[in-house]
Amino acid sequence: MSARAGSACSDPGPSCSRRTLLDDVLPRWHFGNHHAVVVAAPPAAVLAAAERWSPATDAPAAMRLLFRLRGFTPGTPGRGLRDALGGEGFAVVAERPGAEIVLGIAGRFWALHEPAGIRRIADGDAFRAFAEPGTAKGAMSLRVEPLPGGRTRLATETRVLCLDAAAYRRFAPYWMLIRPFSGWIRGVMLRGIARRALAMP
Repeated sequence: MSARAGSACSDPGPSCSRRTLLDDVLPRWHFGNHHAVVVAAPPAAVLAAAERWSPATDAPAAMRLLFRLRGFTPGTPGRGLRDALGGEGFAVVAERPGAEIVLGIAGRFWALHEPAGIRRIADGDAFRAFAEPGTAKGAMSLRVEPLPGGRTRLATETRVLCLDAAAYRRFAPYWMLIRPFSGWIRGVMLRGIARRALAMP
């Protein structure tokens, strides 16, 4: 199982000096993906847009349907991204205001009725300590980086760590099934946030 695991700064080099909050929260993982867009708006505007973006009002109908098929509601209109992710079982486990937020979740994501397999995580300490056999824990970051010309790089990264071999065997086929949809959802979210940022005064 460990042969497939990724780790933060496993190859020493210049990138290792750019540790993120996600590196601190979940430095090792078995499955993950990363998506980013460049937005022609300053970081403050992009972050403000991220806080306001909600799948309940800003996502296409197909994305809202995927939420419901998994047993979740796509957030509350007007409440924003944190509300929507909180409804899925995510909790804020680390935050660097103005730069990065990390949300964590744990449980048996592959359960037929996914909400029934979720274990509620209170905070970062609880997330790091969580070690229930037969489960996995995942973390998703949303990060902004200022670029020249008043632009911003908006990135999201997801990592999942299986807590034992049994969880790995169950999660691996589930990941193969959902990975394309997960990537599509992340792309929709980033592009929606970018549009919001560009529309802000």
